[in-house]
Amino acid sequence: MKRAGLILGAALASLLAGCAAEPDEYPLSRKQAYDKLLSARIASSGDGPFFRLRTTITGNGGSEVTYDALGDMAHRICHMHLTELEPQLTKVKVTCEGGGAGEGAAAGMAHNMIRNRVIELVDATLKDRPFNPELAGGATASRWPSDGVDGSFAGAAGKALKQDAEMHRDIAEAEQAANEAQVEVPSDYGDSGAGSEPLPE
Repeated sequence: MKRAGLILGAALASLLAGCAAEPDEYPLSRKQAYDKLLSARIASSGDGPFFRLRTTITGNGGSEVTYDALGDMAHRICHMHLTELEPQLTKVKVTCEGGGAGEGAAAGMAHNMIRNRVIELVDATLKDRPFNPELAGGATASRWPSDGVDGSFAGAAGKALKQDAEMHRDIAEAEQAANEAQVEVPSDYGDSGAGSEPLPE
């Protein structure tokens, strides 16, 4: 009976410890997490983490893995920073950079979309499950800490309005500068026929 109680207590403690872990913390050593992320399979497809961008994977030897995705119109780089909290508990921080042509004011939204997909890839890889394109839309990433980039529609709209205002300001300043630089050409020549001698017959 006492032995059964000890087993039950250990199981309960393990369960509570698992519940206490943050979504970006995994019950793996840093080396285990590093090796898994370094050997991740990243498909170049419409459903892949980076869609159809060609992705290469590199690592610094133990604490950071980088996914570098490149295409004709976009270049995305995401870094997985690994911190050992305990011998069998590793925290993963995902940061991304880069962008695509024509994103403009929607760059923040595009950034968050890619980061969300990479977080789903990280979670799937470290939990030994397939990458889920549906969860990549933000369901997995919603439980993770934000990286501070405003990817909201309101933020994109605000940036668009700001860019439009800046464009009109630049145009107005350019027109004003052109007007100030414009000078009237002085009339140095009078009537060319005045005072001229008649041609001999």
